Amino acid sequence: MSKPATTYVYHRGQRGIFAEIYFPRRIAAQGTIFTALEGGYKEEVVKTYLKDNIDELLEELRDYWQIFDPNQYTNKRKKSVQLSPKEAFDRIDMYKSPFSGWSNYAVDGVFFNSRGEPIEESTQVIRIMFRLNSSYELQAENTKCQDVLRAMLFWTITRQALIHERTPWDRTSRARFLRQYPPWTKYKKDFVEQYFEPVAKEATKWMDDCRLFVFGYLVRQFSERLLAVGRPEEEIWVASFFNLTISIMKQTGK
Repeated sequence: MSKPATTYVYHRGQRGIFAEIYFPRRIAAQGTIFTALEGGYKEEVVKTYLKDNIDELLEELRDYWQIFDPNQYTNKRKKSVQLSPKEAFDRIDMYKSPFSGWSNYAVDGVFFNSRGEPIEESTQVIRIMFRLNSSYELQAENTKCQDVLRAMLFWTITRQALIHERTPWDRTSRARFLRQYPPWTKYKKDFVEQYFEPVAKEATKWMDDCRLFVFGYLVRQFSERLLAVGRPEEEIWVASFFNLTISIMKQTGK
């Protein structure tokens, strides 16, 4: 019996972000949700929307102002919370789409409003899994350091509790990472010394691009629609998990 021409090969797990956005299931908003999702695959559509609404976004996301700082990923990080629209435009120009698809499902639930009254409501959930493909994979493969690259990406994405003055790529972070995996062979330690900073910066910017997409683009269009039809929501919830591991069985020809 002949073997099939193709087979499925396991690829090591990749780190990603799992996000779910919870919307009330209302006819008035359905078109807006899916138009925004469909358009969100096009990088320029998202950039244009962010720029067209930058004044409002800087106010609405004032507690998250860093994602609009174009110097966030350099050694010239801005210390002030005041950003100009010009600076925000420069950051938006750096946006690279992390979005490649979604799934959705509906659930029925009971929620208590601010007055303690139970509200029965059908909820629509948009589920998005963002997957990070590092631009340093070739360097890792050539130096047989794929495991080191993977560890650095996992380390950066799961460390969300940093004080603002610290960065995931500073010397202290690198030293702490090195202490976590002793003993080191020389070639793997050299890889960390050379690539820890750029890999951590790449992963941090990617996470911020995910946030710009979810909060600055997708959720905002939905909330705008509800305001326009006179049925605003008191709260819109976004649940994010930063410990998602995606393992892939990829089809390959023989």
